Amino acid sequence: MSIPPTRLYVGDYEEYHPPRNFGWAPAPTAGLYVVPPERMDLDMEFAGYMLYLGGSDPIRVEPIKD
Repeated sequence: MSIPPTRLYVGDYEEYHPPRNFGWAPAPTAGLYVVPPERMDLDMEFAGYMLYLGGSDPIRVEPIKD
């Protein structure tokens, strides 16, 4: 399964030392809370979702300039 490139705003970044144990392997070492542009007018706590980095799912993040 693939998700096309998507523009997201980063709301928060967390590093986990040691990696966070969610019950899957490998355990993620960081988390990015992201919000889609169309949801920026909502309460940030409920507008986005967390992407876990360093786990088994390949995620590529690239900063963009407007």
